[in-house]
Amino acid sequence: MKVVALAGGTGSAKLLRGLARLPVELSVVANVGDNIWMYGVYVCPDIDIACYTLAGVADRARGWGIAGDTFETLGQLSRMGVQTWFRLGDRDLATSLARTTALRLGKTLTEATEEMRRAMGVRSPVLPVSDDGIETRVVTPQGDMHLQEFWVRDGGKPAVTRVWYRGAREAKVTEEAATAIAKADRVLICPANPITSIGPMLAIPGFARLLSNSEARIVALSPMVGDSPYSGPASKLMGATKHGHDSTAVARFYAGFLDCLVISEEDEGMCKRIESLGVECVTGETRIRNENDELRLARKLLKA
Repeated sequence: MKVVALAGGTGSAKLLRGLARLPVELSVVANVGDNIWMYGVYVCPDIDIACYTLAGVADRARGWGIAGDTFETLGQLSRMGVQTWFRLGDRDLATSLARTTALRLGKTLTEATEEMRRAMGVRSPVLPVSDDGIETRVVTPQGDMHLQEFWVRDGGKPAVTRVWYRGAREAKVTEEAATAIAKADRVLICPANPITSIGPMLAIPGFARLLSNSEARIVALSPMVGDSPYSGPASKLMGATKHGHDSTAVARFYAGFLDCLVISEEDEGMCKRIESLGVECVTGETRIRNENDELRLARKLLKA
């Protein structure tokens, strides 16, 4: 079975670990809206966490970065007066340095990512959804800021009035990502923040059409239970953007192309509303607490 996972963030990483243990031909299409220039290098958090996870070196406790990494470079930068609110370990920084070098040599983000995942021994392709620059921007009373500034620097505390995707309208889906989706038997939308991890992909012209035209069965795992996410600012951002903030809202957000949504058994009462949107609804235990849960949910999504 050819499986494409649309991925971004720590929730996605957990599902990717489960999928990697199954006998499927897995490709990851990664969000690029989180990308940011920091410390003179181009950081791609969602691409990196996918690669680190599939390479078996991700820091599971933190949910980001490389296990056992050190922070000597950041410590020295701080002593020199540089703001270091964006935490990058030494080896994590080296990844971004290698990527930046490749980009400055004229390689695309897809080419740079391919070199990186091969160097890490990752078997599954990790494909940036676009080689073009896209930034998820959060509009607050304090101003229009990058998602990383809102979530990492400010802890997600500012009120949110709008979310938009700078550069998305001019961006193009890569040929590699489009081909992977076209050839897939199943497309899985990981339990990622719909607004910040999947939304930037859907904002690229033609991406939603690729999904709706695909012959693959498209299944999503909701990141919500009740009106709260398992982690991250999904509820706040979905509410602020008038989408609502429960699994019904997730189904509505994906309704143009989604075949099935897997939701928490605690939210079984939402199934009729979800099915009224033309989306099948499957319930179950959706918390991912350990390796058994990762594998169990990966199997469930392949069967749903």
